[in-house]
Amino acid sequence: MSCPSPKAAGFTLVELVVAIVVAAIVASFVVLFLDAPIQSYFAQTRRADLVDSANRISSAVTADVRAALPNSVRVTNVGPVYALEFLATQGVARYYDSSENGAGLKFASAISSFETLDSFTPASSPPYNHLSVGNLGYPPTVPAMYDAYSPANNVMTPGGVTIAAGANPGESLVSFNSMTFQAPVVPPPAHNAYLVSGPVSYVCNPTAGTFMRYSGYGITAGQTVAPGGTGALIAHDVASCNMYIVFPRGGYPPPAAGYAYGQLAVLTVTLSNGGESLQVFLEAPTEYSQ
Repeated sequence: MSCPSPKAAGFTLVELVVAIVVAAIVASFVVLFLDAPIQSYFAQTRRADLVDSANRISSAVTADVRAALPNSVRVTNVGPVYALEFLATQGVARYYDSSENGAGLKFASAISSFETLDSFTPASSPPYNHLSVGNLGYPPTVPAMYDAYSPANNVMTPGGVTIAAGANPGESLVSFNSMTFQAPVVPPPAHNAYLVSGPVSYVCNPTAGTFMRYSGYGITAGQTVAPGGTGALIAHDVASCNMYIVFPRGGYPPPAAGYAYGQLAVLTVTLSNGGESLQVFLEAPTEYSQ
């Protein structure tokens, strides 16, 4: 007597189609529930990146402009590309006037050295590229002789200086080779002398999407949006920008009370990434006065 053959095991085509449809429905629900948190995560990441870029711009520009040589902050642009430039200082000290001390600074005279009332602060190491006294600003509102950017000006040495200990404790002796200072319209009331390391530029370029800091290049009378030197990336994702300078007590000639007026660098930078955008509005004042 023969045994009955077992039934064949497996899925029918209908069962397979039903399984695929059910799996697709389940997968759709999974994607639907996961998509919102994932998109939220990426959006939050983009926002955090934009905030980080904004903070880097704010902290870098504010710190640099605060220590800029008085009246050296200037702005130029070529289309949407803007550049903010200033002369960076290494230290500041008050000086003796020659009428107060024979070893003090004599205006409109070729001198080889002068003494300061105190030592240069903050203390910095040589080389000291320039020394400036009485910088009023830049043309066309200020004569070239009072502009530290102009060649053969009377307010900043073309070369370096040497700093040594002064005759009294806490004072400094500044020495240089036959330098001439032209007496300003109004003598600097603060009697401040500045060690200047050189120019620094911040270039905002929406075309490249970058906000860069440049240093280590030469001083020129005219300003450019491509200063050269060594560049450092401060922020990316730049969509647009605008810069201008405000003279709170400004103008030339300076007010009768003295020309210790400051400058205010105003920047508006729009950062954008993946549909997220952030606008940076920054007012960076200079700290030092003449």
